[in-house]
Amino acid sequence: MSEVKRQEHEADEAMVLAYLSRYPEFFQQHASMLDRVRIPHERKGTVSLVERQLERQRERIEGLELEITELMSLASANERIFRIYADLYGELYGCQTLSKLVSALQNAFVDQLRLSGVRLWLSPKQYQPGEGQRFLVLSKGIEQIMGQRLPGQGFYFGRLSQSEQQQLFGSDTLVGSVALMRLGELGLLAFASSDPGHFSPHNDPLLLGQLGRLLQLRLPELIRDSQR
Repeated sequence: MSEVKRQEHEADEAMVLAYLSRYPEFFQQHASMLDRVRIPHERKGTVSLVERQLERQRERIEGLELEITELMSLASANERIFRIYADLYGELYGCQTLSKLVSALQNAFVDQLRLSGVRLWLSPKQYQPGEGQRFLVLSKGIEQIMGQRLPGQGFYFGRLSQSEQQQLFGSDTLVGSVALMRLGELGLLAFASSDPGHFSPHNDPLLLGQLGRLLQLRLPELIRDSQR
């Protein structure tokens, strides 16, 4: 098709589209045209306009049914997450020792939410471990990670270098992506997922923020009790 013919063809199409958009009742007034219009079909050769309309309606219905199914699945998953967080809040309020608090975090995030790891790192300015105590204390290396990943902010969602992963979670945790949450002056709470896309900068920090505020209320008392 020459350039002139192509332009004429496009102009004719535009005129037809404009006319039908302006007069959508055209086929009501000329119903016989519905049976005469034939539309190419990849499986059936050609179909009538009415058949094509019915097929598009079925496709839209199937698409809507799929969207509803996905939304219901998402709503169910979100409800489960909210319930786990709600149960965790109650447990944290009732914890009488740091050990029980760490166990509660482990149960919620690793055993129930299937993350690959969770670590509570405490600031040496706030916590000095005694003999036999196994709680994690911020090292200079981890403080550097906080300075780089949490400069003046409370959260980091995304990936870490191999060295950073090693310092935060050791060698026995599979780390694809992480969530880091600064606990004020108390330390750092770190979460690891084996899925590289699980934590990303688009994550909403609402639930973790609520958890962080609760931990900042409970930790000072538990830290004092652990060092008596």
